Amino acid sequence: METAETLKAKSKAEVFEFIKKELKFNEEVISQLRYSLSDPSEHEWKKEHRRFDMSGYDGKSNCTVFNTAILNVFAYLGIYDYTEYLFLDFHKGHCKLYLKYWNGTGNLELIDSGGYGTTEIIYEVFLNTIFSDRPKRRRY
Repeated sequence: METAETLKAKSKAEVFEFIKKELKFNEEVISQLRYSLSDPSEHEWKKEHRRFDMSGYDGKSNCTVFNTAILNVFAYLGIYDYTEYLFLDFHKGHCKLYLKYWNGTGNLELIDSGGYGTTEIIYEVFLNTIFSDRPKRRRY
């Protein structure tokens, strides 16, 4: 299992591959496709991964819950240890990253990511958290 420290030493391309691997559909999801695919083990789904819902249409908060679950895949790396809050807001294909650094002042609105995909957005989260030199809170 990767750590924030080992990821820092990797190239951007290697970090992108790590992100895609972490978001890859697991065997449980792929096995559920057996009724629509003749042989799901050989299908292109093996190369696919989960992606943010970037519509921003969130009638019953489904979009927010779905996108937060994707971001939470990386919580074990400590992305939330650097902030008092961190969340993504999507609207019509654009993403804004909102955060307030731990013991920081003011709110930050980072990246307006028209054209960014899930992998690029998560990489931006890494740049502003685990790859930053910001202080992080102690966890007991």
